[in-house]
Amino acid sequence: MRQRRQRTPGRLYPNPMTRSQLILTGVAAVLTMSAVPVLVKSTDANAITVGIARLAIAVAAFTPWILLRAQLLRLSGRQWLKLLVIGAVFGLHWLMYFLCIKLATAAIAALTILTYSVQYLVLAFVFNRERVDGVEWMAIGASFVGCIIVSPEMSLENDVSLGIAIGLCSALLYAALPLLHQRARDIGTPERTWGQFFFALLVFLPLWGGANWDLDRVDVYQLAVLGLLCTVVSHGLWVKASTELPALFASMIYFLYLPGAVIGSALFLDEVITPVKLAGCALVLGASAALSVYRYRRR
Repeated sequence: MRQRRQRTPGRLYPNPMTRSQLILTGVAAVLTMSAVPVLVKSTDANAITVGIARLAIAVAAFTPWILLRAQLLRLSGRQWLKLLVIGAVFGLHWLMYFLCIKLATAAIAALTILTYSVQYLVLAFVFNRERVDGVEWMAIGASFVGCIIVSPEMSLENDVSLGIAIGLCSALLYAALPLLHQRARDIGTPERTWGQFFFALLVFLPLWGGANWDLDRVDVYQLAVLGLLCTVVSHGLWVKASTELPALFASMIYFLYLPGAVIGSALFLDEVITPVKLAGCALVLGASAALSVYRYRRR
């Protein structure tokens, strides 16, 4: 009787990624995402054009996969409402972030968006009644001080100061997204991701008249890179890494976004990195990282 050949488990099931591979994947994703403020600042496409282009590319890339999963028709009206809220918040976050980049600088925009981690803590305190102790409030205060000291003047008539204010509002909306996703855990992650992009696109489409589509070839290439590499590819890599790595590892990797954007703006946009700007970055980055470590150890 012929004996069946046994297949090795590795041929049936691909080996899972090691922690080192996941860390490298997360670093690649974050460094790719850190190119966003540099590309947005350098292109002649305005904030509305950038948003529509990035979201349209993302929706086009994710829709075939979502349709193959055939889960959308099973969602209830309440679940569709959750997706609508997530997408609306995400769309407003992107619109404000792109406006911040255009008004201020790529480095300062990255600085403001990184405050989302401390702003999340404030939202969790208000809406989830999570305890926030004195050390955590100090870290929150230090992050905002870091944004204040890089502002050229305390007046919204200054473009950079206005950009910082808009960027902080964008970070607040970004901080709200994890809370909204937690309330939508009954929806699959792919469907939530698709809904976030699709309904965010619906936020931008009514603003179509304010977009500028008279762009040269370089601008078109930049929009393509923003949509394909910085949204579809980097998002997929980051979901993989942040899902399988411990939360502290994912947080620390994400903080590379700020130095990546600062270095990129200095190299490609000739942005002057002053000692005051470095001090502001150090305050925000140090406070955010210390807060993550402190909360991890407290748990």
